[in-house]
Amino acid sequence: MTVGRTKRGGLLAFMPDILNRAYIVGRTKRGVLGLLVWVLWSVGVGGVGLAQELPKAMRADQYRLAANKALKEQDPRRAIEALEKYAGVATEREWEFLYIYGTLLVEYGATAAEVGQGQAVLVELVKKVGPGAEPYLAALEELNVAEEKLEAFKRAAEADQRAAEAKRAEESRRAGRRFRDCDACPQMVVVPAGSYMMGSPASEAGRADNEGPVHKVTIAQPFAVGVYEVTRGEFGRFVGATGYSTGDRCWTFENGEWEERSGRGWKNPGFEHEQGETEPVVCVNWKDAQAYVRWLSDQTGEAYRLLSEAEWEYVARAGTTTARYWGESEAGQCRYANGADASTGFKWAVSCHDVHARTAPVGRYEANAFGLYDVLGNVWEWTQDCRNKSYAGAPSNGGAWESGECTRRVLRGGSWGNGPWDLRSAFRSGSTAGSRSDIFGFRLARTLTP
Repeated sequence: MTVGRTKRGGLLAFMPDILNRAYIVGRTKRGVLGLLVWVLWSVGVGGVGLAQELPKAMRADQYRLAANKALKEQDPRRAIEALEKYAGVATEREWEFLYIYGTLLVEYGATAAEVGQGQAVLVELVKKVGPGAEPYLAALEELNVAEEKLEAFKRAAEADQRAAEAKRAEESRRAGRRFRDCDACPQMVVVPAGSYMMGSPASEAGRADNEGPVHKVTIAQPFAVGVYEVTRGEFGRFVGATGYSTGDRCWTFENGEWEERSGRGWKNPGFEHEQGETEPVVCVNWKDAQAYVRWLSDQTGEAYRLLSEAEWEYVARAGTTTARYWGESEAGQCRYANGADASTGFKWAVSCHDVHARTAPVGRYEANAFGLYDVLGNVWEWTQDCRNKSYAGAPSNGGAWESGECTRRVLRGGSWGNGPWDLRSAFRSGSTAGSRSDIFGFRLARTLTP
């Protein structure tokens, strides 16, 4: 209804809505006849403005009656809902309403938000009536209850948060979980904590003296390992982002000869085929690998690193005690590893064909029980450890051995150019930390926070 219409015209326009409201709310204390009489009186006496307020007044009556009914039926939740609606339409918030509504919210509020709302209503009441009024002391008492309940809710929320964080931490350390810390980051998998016997027994075919003495190693905490060796594409993104240079010299096998050649590097290792982005990066030394893990750690905020030698053998064995993770002998090597196969012409080659004469795309062969690919074969993998001639005095906790001949670092796993004796879980090799070769690459580890 707008100002300027006649009183009778305004009433006629407004009456259908009043009748609809009377039907919806049912019989009130006034009744339909009383409602119409009051409307006529309000239009005649109070003018158009009062008539406009009529629907809110009737709704307030409706909600107040609903609240009373709910309280008589001892249904506080329904009473709260009715009083909340009443608060939205009531023209005046009487102290009786404030006390009942605030007390119900405090006593029966299901959330901290509801109790806090009740607290605010009671504070409004205390300010409204002042000390000495009938509901003042009762309201103060309920405010104390509100404080206690809000503190309880806070403690419960903190406990829930700690439980959720513990669950997330547990999930993040669940063995077998694969993840990437960024879209372009290498894929990692969580390996479980555990113990194993490191080294090889004297009876193992191809065993070297530096593979003993056999000793127990305990990996106390799960950690993450690269599912694949770091690829040419992944290393290329690092170089593109940082401008890092690996130089232009690399040991390569070309024309039947191993020699260090200029003009060779990770972009052009001299292979007969052009390396794809998903093949392992080669012609990288230990220092290059360290530069990559530092960069990736900075990019992600996570603790990336090289595996220790003990961790490497642990993940290579993946719970096995045989010479290789697929069995004791080299039989079946071409299903599991890219080593020197019959196509290479090497005198130490196996008789089967693994399809790839040089590097193969990562993940082409079958994984071990930890879900890792190419742990044996494809490329040698740099580890964190310094070179030592035996395991005498080696750490038993899985940590890197950072003493010994530290100008040389340990390489593990063998490569596309190595025979079956080298493709064993216990086989150890190494090179100077600055040496680059077309058979050298690396795999990542990542420490998991508790």
